[in-house]
Amino acid sequence: MPEILLLIADNALRDAVDEQIAASRLGEVRPAVQGVAPDMVIADAAGWARGGGVEKQGEKPVFLLLGTGSEEEGSFAETFALPVRLGHLLMRMRYYLETAPLLRNRSVDFGNWRLEPQSRRAVPLAGGDAVRLTEKETALLAFLAARDAPASRRDILAAVWGYDERIDTHTLETHIYQLRRKLDAGGGDWLVSEKDGYRLARVRG
Repeated sequence: MPEILLLIADNALRDAVDEQIAASRLGEVRPAVQGVAPDMVIADAAGWARGGGVEKQGEKPVFLLLGTGSEEEGSFAETFALPVRLGHLLMRMRYYLETAPLLRNRSVDFGNWRLEPQSRRAVPLAGGDAVRLTEKETALLAFLAARDAPASRRDILAAVWGYDERIDTHTLETHIYQLRRKLDAGGGDWLVSEKDGYRLARVRG
């Protein structure tokens, strides 16, 4: 389970974030340990000023900032305005902990295509020119490729965009439309729509 360090000086906010993480089972909140880096650090400006400087050898943790005011604001992956919407924070945490790592994974085959997440492109298995993908298109395909069952619209919006079910958006449909325009030319029924959501066809690895 991912390890999460909270550097939040506001005790009420820290307790609320701690409770939400425990309820969602996204990770385990633990105290700072010398020489051991967590997978994620969530801080407010005051908490970061007291206990910042956390680093991981080789690859840094994901840093999220609640509110503004930190002199090192640019080093955070994302900043959340106060008061923090805890539901939205959890969705973004899920993206950074579960979906973003998929963009560093090995290639995976689906339909008549090979997805290469690290280079953000789809390569025709039968040969031909690769198709360039945006970050969100890559994340969407990587998320679907990592699942055995169809993914619901709600799950996709939460994992890829950090949206909750209350948000009315056509973002997913727009991205699927754009992906179909890019990849349908390669032939094959690569994206399957089912009543439970979407899945990639014939994922082989």
